Amino acid sequence: MTELPAKPRLSRQRRREALLNSIAKLIGCTALVVTVAVVLYVIVVQIDKEGPRVDPTYIEDTLATNQNRSGAFSKYRNNRSVLPRPVSPVDETAPQTPSLTNTLPGPQAPEASIPRGIEDIDKKRLQIESTIKKFFTSKTVIEKAACSRDRARVTSLMEVYYQKHPLNSTTWHNLGWVLPMDEKGHRFAYAQTLFSDADPICVIIEESANGEILVDWESSVRYSELDWQEFLAKRPDHPTLFRVIASKPHQIPETATSAQANQEVIEIKHPAEQGTVYAYFNRDDPQFSSLIEQLKLGNWTNVPLTLRLCYPGPTSNARAVRIAGVEGKGWLILQHSRS
Repeated sequence: MTELPAKPRLSRQRRREALLNSIAKLIGCTALVVTVAVVLYVIVVQIDKEGPRVDPTYIEDTLATNQNRSGAFSKYRNNRSVLPRPVSPVDETAPQTPSLTNTLPGPQAPEASIPRGIEDIDKKRLQIESTIKKFFTSKTVIEKAACSRDRARVTSLMEVYYQKHPLNSTTWHNLGWVLPMDEKGHRFAYAQTLFSDADPICVIIEESANGEILVDWESSVRYSELDWQEFLAKRPDHPTLFRVIASKPHQIPETATSAQANQEVIEIKHPAEQGTVYAYFNRDDPQFSSLIEQLKLGNWTNVPLTLRLCYPGPTSNARAVRIAGVEGKGWLILQHSRS
């Protein structure tokens, strides 16, 4: 029997070894890929369980910020009786700061020794509500005057006023927000009154020296000595008291004023009735310094004022009036200060 050559046998053995080596490498690579995939899967699952990693200092800062916000909110939440808050779909806004700037223009510099605003007003809410309810549900002038500030002076004014106006034309509901108001020498507050059949009314109240809460009747009805339309029609030449709203005019008709260099002109309108006039005064006259101060504090726009107005003469222009005097601040007459 003839033997096969040794060289071809050796060649087949080498090919077999090369094939086995290739298979081994393929298995090794596959195992490596599977291992990497398993490791990545484990990492992803672990991250998903633990959540994203965050810098600890950032967490501390965030917690501190949230605590500060929570503390501030608690102060508002626990002091709701003195803060502006929506209480009616008709009137959902209230003054944003406890100040007289928008209602009673005047100096705002704090002085610790002089009373400003009603103190501890949230503790006096029931007393305030009781007084305002009596004020708006009074059936006689005497009852209403008993709840009013400066009653000795305003009682006679009430008697004349209520000969032309109904004593009570609304149905009391409850008290809305209350805000202490800043005015040196007085303890004032601004209070929202809610009615069942009318829009809310905001009134000014004062705490007297003996702790009595009183309503400012004059500003509540915008009391004037003469009806606005009657004033415009009759053009009286004697000073007449009015509660008005004043602004700096954009343009002044030439026939509305005289041409004096020291003359200041403001546009005057009634808070509820039609008809605008141009009122002039001498800006250099010391008696009008408080008027200029109030206008500046109100930015010369829709400033509430209590003025004495008159026409210069019977033939004067219907829209030109003279300011004869200034009464109080805003729509309040301040005759006495507490010390």
